[in-house]
Amino acid sequence: MELPLNLPFVMLEIAMRADSISPFLVILLASAILLAPAGTSPASAETLALVGGTVIDTGDWGRSTADIEDAVVVVEDGKITAVGPRDAVAVPAGARVMDASGRYIVPGLVDGFAAINNQSYANAYLASGVTSIISVSGGRRGVLYLDADPGPEIYRLDSVGDERAALEVHLATTDRLAEEGVRILLVMYKLPPEQLQEVAARARSHGMGTIGELGLSTYEEGIEAGLDAFVHTTRYSLGMAPPEMARAVAEQPFSDDLDSPKWTYYKWLSRLSPFDERLESYANLLASESVALIPTFGLMYLDLPWARNPWKERVADLLDPADINRPADRTTGRHENDMAHQVAYSVLARSEIMLEEAYLRAGARFLAGSGTDVWGTMPGISLHQELESLSQIGMSPRQVLAAATSNFSRVFRSWGAVGEVRKGQRADLLVLAEDPRAGVEHLRSIEKVILAGTVIDPADLLRDAGRDGEILERRALPAPDVSGLPVVLEEITYSSDGLRVKGYLARPQGGGPHPCIVFNRGGNREFGALTPERAAGFISQMSSWGYAVVASQYRGNAGGEGQEEFGGAEVNDILNLIPLLESEPACDATRLGIYGGSRGGLMTYLTLARTDRFAGAVIRAGVSDLISWQEERPEMAEVFRDLIPGYDPADASTLLSRSPARWPERLSKTTPILMLHGTADWRVSPESALRMASALLESQHPVQLVLLPGSDHSLSEHQSERDRLTRDWFDRYVRDGSPLPDLVPHGD
Repeated sequence: MELPLNLPFVMLEIAMRADSISPFLVILLASAILLAPAGTSPASAETLALVGGTVIDTGDWGRSTADIEDAVVVVEDGKITAVGPRDAVAVPAGARVMDASGRYIVPGLVDGFAAINNQSYANAYLASGVTSIISVSGGRRGVLYLDADPGPEIYRLDSVGDERAALEVHLATTDRLAEEGVRILLVMYKLPPEQLQEVAARARSHGMGTIGELGLSTYEEGIEAGLDAFVHTTRYSLGMAPPEMARAVAEQPFSDDLDSPKWTYYKWLSRLSPFDERLESYANLLASESVALIPTFGLMYLDLPWARNPWKERVADLLDPADINRPADRTTGRHENDMAHQVAYSVLARSEIMLEEAYLRAGARFLAGSGTDVWGTMPGISLHQELESLSQIGMSPRQVLAAATSNFSRVFRSWGAVGEVRKGQRADLLVLAEDPRAGVEHLRSIEKVILAGTVIDPADLLRDAGRDGEILERRALPAPDVSGLPVVLEEITYSSDGLRVKGYLARPQGGGPHPCIVFNRGGNREFGALTPERAAGFISQMSSWGYAVVASQYRGNAGGEGQEEFGGAEVNDILNLIPLLESEPACDATRLGIYGGSRGGLMTYLTLARTDRFAGAVIRAGVSDLISWQEERPEMAEVFRDLIPGYDPADASTLLSRSPARWPERLSKTTPILMLHGTADWRVSPESALRMASALLESQHPVQLVLLPGSDHSLSEHQSERDRLTRDWFDRYVRDGSPLPDLVPHGD
C-alpha cells in the first residue's frame, strides 16, 4: 500500500447536543506533521526510498535483534545503497518515496528446495513473498521454467550420484553443471565415501553450494566432506538407522510399497522414542558442525492433524491442480491415500516433528525449503506451511524468518548478497502490515514485494486469478420502499478465498456508474445478520442517496461457507467486495466509501489497515479495542472463545491484532473517518470512542467524532441526524472527491 507523504490536517470535532434546539458545543483540535522533505519530486525508475518502517534484523541465525525503527531504506539500480534511522539517512533527490510508517521491512523469502514450471508458479511465489528459490527440476517436478517475467531469482540445482559411476564421471558431471550455471550441487545416494570427498571438493572449487541426500555415504561422512546442508528429515535421519537398513534404502530410495526397504526404515523411524540415546547422540552430531538442515515438512504437511486446506489460500487461485504432483483434494485439503498409506504417513509426519524438535534442542541450524511441487506441495503456499512447521518445533519467529532469508548466505557463502536488509544487498524486500516478530503468520501480511528494486503489488498478481469477488449467484428482491432514488436490491453469493459467502447488493435504478459504499454489518454469526428486511432498511436507504452499496454477511453466516473469526480471515470477505464492485458496470469503484456499525466498525478499522482504496469512512458505535471491551463486558469472552482461533482469556496478546486503538498508525491516512457514538450506549462505551479518536489524533489521522447525548447503540434517538451526517460525509469525500484538509497550520 502506497500512502502519500503529505498527510492531511487532523480534526477532532466533538459535537454534543443537550436536545434538538440546544447549540453545538464544538471543540476543534488540530495538529500537523510533515513526513517528507519539502519538494520531493516524482519518483525515478532507478531510485526508491522506503521511509518510516521498522527494519527487522535477521542476522546471526535469528539471534540478532538490531532492528531499526523509523528507518529509511534507499534502493538504487536494484541494490540497497543505504539503511538507517530517518535522522541519519538522507532521501536522494528525485527518489520515489514510499511511506512505510507502521509497517515492517524484511528481506524477500527464499525457498530452498522448490520447482518452478510456468508463469503462474512465478506469480504464486511472488504473491507469497518468495523472491528467490533453489530450483529443483525433472521427474515429478517437471521442467525448469526460466522465462518468468516477473519471477523470483533462480539458483539452479542439479544432482550428481543418482547412479553408480566411476569417480571421473562424477567429477566431469560436476564440471559440466558448473559451466551450465548450476549454483547448488545435490549430492545423491549412490556416491560412496571416497567419491563424496572428491566431488564435494570439486564443487567447492567452482563456488557451488552442496546439499546432501545420502545413502552409500553416511551423514557423518557428509559432514566430514564439508557438505553445506542436508535435505529431508526422513533422509538425513537415516544416520541413526542400522547400517544394513541404510544400505537397503540407498539401493531402493523411492518405492512407495509399504513393504519396501524405504518403508521398513520409515516404520522403524516412526517407532523411535524421543528419549532414545541414539537420537540424542545423532542430534548432537548434526548440531556440532557447520551444516544446515532443510526438513521439507511441506511434503507431509497435509498429513498433519492441524493442516489447513491449501486450496483455500488466496494464492491458490493462481494455480491449476493439473500442474501439481498429487494435489490435495480441493474439498478436504488432504491426500487421497488408501487407509494403510494414510495411517503410515500421518504417523511418520508426527515423527518428523519430534525428530526436528530434538535436532533444534541440540542446536542444529535450519534452512527453509518447501519441497514444491511433489506430494501436493504448492509454490509459495507450501513455504509458509514450512515456516509454520518450523515454528511448531520451537523456533522463534525471528529464527524462522532467518531460516528463510539470511541463513542462506551464511550456509552458501558464495551467495553473499541476498537475505538481509543492509547496504550492498540485492533489493529483494517485503513490506508487511503485521509484525513478523509476533508470529510467523504475519509473514503473510504482504503489502508490497520489492524484487531487485522493482515494486510489485501482490494484489495485482492475485487480481489476475479472477476468482475473488466473482458473483456466483444473485436473486432480485422486491423493490424496497425508500425515500430518494428508486433502488434495485439483490441477495448475492460471491467468492472469497475460495468460499461461497453471502451478501447483498443495492444500486439506484438507471444511470451510473454510481459511487460505492461497502457496508459492514455488526453482531456475530446470526446475531446482527442482514435479512432482506434489514437490507432494505439499511443498505437500500444508503443506495437511494445515489450510491451502489454492497454488504457481506461474512463467511460462515446466513448459509455461507467457512467460519468467521471476529476480525480474522473474514476481513478478506470485505476486501474481496472491491473486485466485485469493479466488475459491476453500474458501479464506479474508483469512488469508494466504507461504513460499519458496532462490530462492523471494528471490521472497518481492520480493513483500513489493509488498503488505502477508500476515500471516506463512517463508523457508528464502533468497537475499536477488544482488550478493553472484554474488561467492560466479560460476557464477550464466550464469543471470543467460540470464534477467535487461539483465544486465551488470560493472554491479551490474542486480542491485540484485533484492537486498532492500540495501533492507529497503521490505518490508511488518506481515508478520513467520521465517528458517530451515543452517550447512552451500553454495548460499546462512549469512552472507547473518545480513546479511539484520541489515538487517531495522535497518529495524525483525519477524524471527526460526534457524540450524541442520550443516544443508544443504534443512535435511534437521533436517526435523522445520524443519516444526515453520514450522507454528507460520503457526498463530500466519496462522491465529490473533496480534498482533505490542509496539513499546514494556518489562520489567525
